[in-house]
Amino acid sequence: MRWPAWWHIVVALRAAALAQPASPTVCEDDACRCDSFTRVICSCTADADTVTLRPDGAFRVPAMATAIMVEGCERVQFLSDTVRHLGRLQLVDVRNSRHVLINNRALNRPPLGNNPDLENNPGIRIVIHNSTIDIIGSYAIQGRVDSIVISDSRINFIEPYAFSSLIGVTNVELSNNHFVGLATQIFKKFTTSNFVLRGGVIHTLPSRFLSDVEVTSLFRMEGVLVEYMFSSAFRVTLPERVLIESNTIGVMDGDCFHIASRGPITFRNNTITGVRKGAFLGFSALPEVTSVKGQQELLLDNNIMTELMPSSLVYDTRTLTMRVDGLNLNTTCSCELADEWRDVLHDQGGAGGLSCWYSLEGYFVSLPTFVDSRCGKFKQHFWIYVAVGVIVILIIAALGVYFIVKRENEKKKKVQIVMPDGKTYRETEFHIVVERADLLTTDL
Repeated sequence: MRWPAWWHIVVALRAAALAQPASPTVCEDDACRCDSFTRVICSCTADADTVTLRPDGAFRVPAMATAIMVEGCERVQFLSDTVRHLGRLQLVDVRNSRHVLINNRALNRPPLGNNPDLENNPGIRIVIHNSTIDIIGSYAIQGRVDSIVISDSRINFIEPYAFSSLIGVTNVELSNNHFVGLATQIFKKFTTSNFVLRGGVIHTLPSRFLSDVEVTSLFRMEGVLVEYMFSSAFRVTLPERVLIESNTIGVMDGDCFHIASRGPITFRNNTITGVRKGAFLGFSALPEVTSVKGQQELLLDNNIMTELMPSSLVYDTRTLTMRVDGLNLNTTCSCELADEWRDVLHDQGGAGGLSCWYSLEGYFVSLPTFVDSRCGKFKQHFWIYVAVGVIVILIIAALGVYFIVKRENEKKKKVQIVMPDGKTYRETEFHIVVERADLLTTDL
């Protein structure tokens, strides 16, 4: 067959292909629409309560989308590679949805390569609010991400490496969430300016929850209820400021905070039931900082700890100094307790901030104050001396009362005898005396 004949066939097939309607995008889904700013906006209704976001095929996300905004859906699912080729995407926002599923590599935004038109675009801002996240798969969020904010949500399970190899992150904030199931190494190998874990409930904080994460400005954990923190739960370097405050923690394993800081570390207003040996040993300051600025401060301020021993407060003395401004040992004061904490009291120069529960008064008192008032050689036996003295006084008083009563009774038993010569005799005993009577003469 000649080339002109082939050419007519190709033209005919091309025309047939163009005549077919183009496959619809998610903009034509019942629950979604696209506005003039190329934003995909999905607002679910009772008749259309499910949204599936996919990279290709019918009802795919259009390539020019700048935002994906979903609200009020029964089910929202991001399929794998949903945003991989969306070079202009800047926002993923999911709110008030009952079941959110983020598949493996669903929000994987690779580097933009050599495209000069897109290189200056910021990464994706990911916002999930007031929703239930059934699962965040492995490597679900990767690449160019500007910020991650998850708030007021329930998270049933997060797989390993869910947030990993991120580029250009400025802020990660997890606020008031209920974490049900967490694998290890969820946040893995990236740099961010701030990492904030605020409020909410975590049943078990696994080892390497954060692993090889660099936080260049602020690391903050505030107001979180944690039942158990495993060793090396946080492996973080470079923060200029570390604030761990107002948390309620069941058990802190040894070395649970493995944080190498560039500045001071504050551990304030926390209530902890069990503090294991070496719980603070993972805190340190970077050598390049201490070589210039000297040792950095680890401040323990106004914390309440119940099951605690002196070895729980062991810390890195090479790079840090510890200051105890308020540490309430939720244990009854005793001289034995003071002996147990003697070395800590000495190291802290008296440790006026170390307190125990004084049951006689019903409040916490400084342990050194208790020692001064109750634990001297004489003071330790003070109450024994008092008790013995009271007993001796009671015995003396009882004997005195006995003899007084006896004397009064004896007075009542005395008998008066009147003799013929008119004299009166008072005797202590009554005797029967037989006397002879002579005849009287009556010589007148």
